[in-house]
Amino acid sequence: MRTSTFRTFGTVVAAIALALTTACGGDDEKATSSGSKSAGGAASATPAAKEVLAAAVKDLNAGTYAYAMKIPEGTFTGSVDPAGKQQVKVDGVAAGGVKYTIEGIALATDYYFKTSIPTVGINAKKWYKLDRSKIKKDAIIGLIEAKDPTGSQGLVARVVTANQTAPTTITGTYDLTGGGDLGIDDDAVLQALGEKAKAAPFTATLDGQHLVSLKITVPAYGTVAEQALTVDYTGHGQPVTVAAPKAADVLAAPAAVYGLLNG
Repeated sequence: MRTSTFRTFGTVVAAIALALTTACGGDDEKATSSGSKSAGGAASATPAAKEVLAAAVKDLNAGTYAYAMKIPEGTFTGSVDPAGKQQVKVDGVAAGGVKYTIEGIALATDYYFKTSIPTVGINAKKWYKLDRSKIKKDAIIGLIEAKDPTGSQGLVARVVTANQTAPTTITGTYDLTGGGDLGIDDDAVLQALGEKAKAAPFTATLDGQHLVSLKITVPAYGTVAEQALTVDYTGHGQPVTVAAPKAADVLAAPAAVYGLLNG
């Protein structure tokens, strides 16, 4: 299954799987993906705890930070500067055990892309400078330019119950049924989970002001074991170093790159 925290994460995984299937001849797995179903159930959250969490989440996107998100399909790491600097790296495993990496850098209006996805016409050792106007789909490119790459701003609205069990810890339950960011939109998975999908356990850790970690547990269902989605946030307010790749390592993106991104 796939749980989604990036704004375009479910779509990204699907796009990666398609690219790898096309390049390697493999079969994609059945999984959840990002969607647009509405969330619900937040009314019963403990107000005080939910307000504390909301403040921490709001503060997160007000400044610079780094993040590392781990899900069954792989690890996403990156850093964000609201002033227009951002970088991300994906280390994942697609269907059939095929490993891949995707890297992206955004510096204001300059975009750079690098990937190990085996594609004719793409050199895995080179960075490609992109013409954003030639990218028609925002699936993979969304990883590079997302203003809220971990979907943190959608978190609080999905909280069903919340309790501040310690000065730095908030625990409770979370509604996965809304799809989209931080949710599941695979109807078969939701049916298998039943009411458990509306009460997924979560733990948020704070440092007194900032959100520093989040764990959402997808309950076990059928023969599928319990799975966890975790996000760690570090470097709050610290300078973010994002630089363009060395000129010798950069090529203008050829048609093959745009074909992959728009595929």
